[in-house]
Amino acid sequence: MISLKSLHEMTPLEIHQLYKLRVDVFVAEQNCPFNEIDDQDAHPDTRHILACDGDTVVGCGRVFPTGTGSRFGRFVVHPDHRGSGLGPQIVRAGIEYSERFPGDLVVEAQAGLVGYYEQFGLVAEGDEFLDTGIPHRRMRLQRGQ
Repeated sequence: MISLKSLHEMTPLEIHQLYKLRVDVFVAEQNCPFNEIDDQDAHPDTRHILACDGDTVVGCGRVFPTGTGSRFGRFVVHPDHRGSGLGPQIVRAGIEYSERFPGDLVVEAQAGLVGYYEQFGLVAEGDEFLDTGIPHRRMRLQRGQ
């Protein structure tokens, strides 16, 4: 099941599971020690996309408006649920929510996921750059202005 919620709409258990999943994958699995929890999570316009198996968060992402459009990120699927179809559902939900905001949707994708995001219409732009020691590419889904 996919739902979109602000941090204020989430239960304490959902918040715990969201942060645990992101830390388990980004910090532990990918060995990227950084401040995973940031102020953008709590912004009233940020929506967390939660993919749940029963009462357990097994995938997530977030979308928020920027001055020139919106941004999708913090996309992760629990290792036990990769390949299950949850990933595309999360990305599509993020794209759909981003349509509420004028301008383009931007993703700073890990370089290994550029091809994955291309299937949703995102286009890589600019040079590869390091973010927390991992190569990334900026990608954009252009919309008519």
